[in-house]
Amino acid sequence: MSAIHKHRKKEHLFFTMDRITDTIPPLENHAHSQYSDGSSPLLQVAWTALRQGLTQLIMTEHTEPHLTPGEGWFSRYWREGHEIKDKIKNRGLNLLIGLEVPIIDFSGGLLWDDAMKENAEFVLGAVHAYPGHGWDMHPIPPDQAIELEYRGLLALVDNPLIDAIAHPGGFCQRYAAPFPLELFEEVVKKAVAREVAVELNPAYLSPMAPYVDICRRHNVMISPGSNAHSLREIGLVRRVLAETLGME
Repeated sequence: MSAIHKHRKKEHLFFTMDRITDTIPPLENHAHSQYSDGSSPLLQVAWTALRQGLTQLIMTEHTEPHLTPGEGWFSRYWREGHEIKDKIKNRGLNLLIGLEVPIIDFSGGLLWDDAMKENAEFVLGAVHAYPGHGWDMHPIPPDQAIELEYRGLLALVDNPLIDAIAHPGGFCQRYAAPFPLELFEEVVKKAVAREVAVELNPAYLSPMAPYVDICRRHNVMISPGSNAHSLREIGLVRRVLAETLGME
C-alpha cells in the first residue's frame, strides 16, 4: 500500500483550516489512559468524550516501556478498546485504538513491536527522546537540539506508516530551546506533500496563533490533539483553538 493511498483513506479523521466556519470540529486525536501514562481507565475516557459531544476519540497510548503497565499491555488495550467500541457503536463516537510512537533513529525506525505495527488503528509519530541522547536534554546545546528535532520530524514525514505528527517542535520547545517557526513551516510544507497530518497541540505549541496561521497558509491536514492525560484535559484543544480564532 502506498503512503499516499494510506493517508487518503484517513483524511476524514482530520480537518483543514478552510473547513472552519463557526465551530471547531468535535475531534480529539491525542489522549492517554491508564494503559500508558494517563490517569483514568479507558472506559472513563470514552464516556467523557461522549458526554462532551465529541464525534471522534483517538487513543494514542505511548509505546515506551517505562510508560506502559508491563508485558502484554498492548493486547489488553486492544481487546478492551474493541469491547468499548461495541458498547458505544450507536452513540455517535468514532473510537480508534491508536499509538503515539517515538522515533528510535533518523531513518524511519519506530519504538514498537510487530503486534502494535499490525493492529494500531492510528499512528501518531513523535519525537520524544533524541536518538543517541535519551531523555536527558541538559548536555545538548540549543542549536543541536533544534537540529535533532528537525531531523526527527523529517524522518516522521517520510515514514509511510505515520498518520499524523505529534507536537512538531514541541519536545525541543519544552526542554531545550524555542523551535523556529520557519522550521515548523518547513515540516508543514513537507507534510502537505506527503499527505500526513500535523498535530496542533496546546500542551506543547503555545501560543497557538502562529501555528494556526502556518497551517492555514498551507492548508495542511490538522490533527487536533489535547495531549490529554486526565479527564479534564479531553477536548482542551477545541477550547484553545476556539479562543485563538475568536469563537469564544
